[in-house]
Amino acid sequence: MANKDHGSEHYVSRILDEATRDGARPVIRWRDTVITGTELHRSVLRVATALRAAGVARDHAVAILTQVNSPWMLMVRHAAHLLGASVVYITGANHGTITHDLPVTTRVRMLREAGASVLVFDGVHAELAETIQEMTPDKLVLCGLGHPASGTVTVDGRPVEDLSVEFAPQAPELAMVLYTSGTTGQPKGVCRMFGSWNASVLGAAMRPRSHFLAMTAVSHTVAMIVDAALAAGGSVLLCEKFDPADFLRDVATHRITETFMGVAQLYAILTHPDVRTADLSSLRHLLYLGCPASPERLKEAATVLPGVLAQSYGSSEAGRITMLRAADHDDPELLATVGQAMPGVTLAIRDPETGRDLPVNEIGEVVVRSPEAMGGYVADPEHTARVIRDGWLHTGDLGSVDERGYVRLFGRMHEMVKVQDTRVSPSEVEKVLVGRTGVVDACVYGHRRPDLIEELHAAVVLSADGAPSLAALRDHVARAMTPTHAPTRFVRWREFPISRTGKVDRLRIREASAEAHDESPDVLVDR
Repeated sequence: MANKDHGSEHYVSRILDEATRDGARPVIRWRDTVITGTELHRSVLRVATALRAAGVARDHAVAILTQVNSPWMLMVRHAAHLLGASVVYITGANHGTITHDLPVTTRVRMLREAGASVLVFDGVHAELAETIQEMTPDKLVLCGLGHPASGTVTVDGRPVEDLSVEFAPQAPELAMVLYTSGTTGQPKGVCRMFGSWNASVLGAAMRPRSHFLAMTAVSHTVAMIVDAALAAGGSVLLCEKFDPADFLRDVATHRITETFMGVAQLYAILTHPDVRTADLSSLRHLLYLGCPASPERLKEAATVLPGVLAQSYGSSEAGRITMLRAADHDDPELLATVGQAMPGVTLAIRDPETGRDLPVNEIGEVVVRSPEAMGGYVADPEHTARVIRDGWLHTGDLGSVDERGYVRLFGRMHEMVKVQDTRVSPSEVEKVLVGRTGVVDACVYGHRRPDLIEELHAAVVLSADGAPSLAALRDHVARAMTPTHAPTRFVRWREFPISRTGKVDRLRIREASAEAHDESPDVLVDR
């Protein structure tokens, strides 16, 4: 199915063509459900038929409310894009491993900001979908979904019996409004453009066929990678949560070749007792991202997973910015960086106050021009104008570039902590803490005392055996950096909450750690 209107291939057409090339081949696994290529093809067309019956056309918007990583999350997106419509997922923003429901008023706001006229929901969310419909002033058509992918598809309660196969693929201007809470906790909608989405998926689909493991929500960053795997004729295993034991089992059982995770998840895998005996021989590519990683932990990871690691630095707004490739992991000097700019990305370091470009190795704000950059924030032109200026997207990240073009990050501009007369980067202190034997993960943040003096606090996850004392951790930072960089208070966690995109949920850690009151400067709590 070629895109006649826009003269270029449509990624959904590629996915459907690959799915039917060997129709009996399993292409999606979810729980105990196995979906073949033929079933995927038919399901996308069934949903597209229902959406068209609901009045969806080019540049309309479709809202999606399903269980996290249900196959429907993929199929509805593919069906909507086939019709030239954009999608918005209102299941949630960047929530933790345990799903925290969004208020219904927030879901309605997200749906309305994205301009959705149709809400597609599964059986688990039927009651919530009706409530949202009642709270939406404009007409909202409901499309129901049964069990993926064999269940009934309905439009306002009426089953869709006929299957339309005559679809001339359309290319919408907008692919998705991606809601991400960031550090504020308030979901904000990032407009991801279809042209860059389509080009990225088709470009990545040139790789060899893969068996991809998705452990983070396919409503977010991993969505494009999943689409690329299917467009290349591969298969996808959809998991609803991350567990290191499950990861080791799934890679061995399903011969997983590629996966995607956050730095915190990589750390959890490295500390699992079975990681060095598990069969991970099928893995060709493990992409990790979310925050700068500890060089010491990456050295360890490179011995456990040689030749397969790649780190990406980017954001929902900017897309992919840099890549630390597998070969770079063999050079210890590069492990403190996040790699070099991706092809097509222009990167500069600028003085946040004057806007002038800074020379190599000087620290300033990372700004980029990229084909993957967002079109803006939905319904927020003022915020868009602050972030995108003269064609450059301002990331809000502090970084530097060396002579070879490798980028080093120093945290968020607004997360720098002024301790006495020293500006401290929490991410740099985190790297030092995680580099200490017995520390699984660390989250460092600023705390303002009642007298308005800032000090540094840290939350840590320690190993079960050989865990250092908190006093020893403070001394370790003081020796490796300076006494000013040493946190004045530690809170010990059993494990950190992780967002659906694989990032440590820093806001929840700060809030919960602040509630852990104790007379001593250090608190030992299991959370």
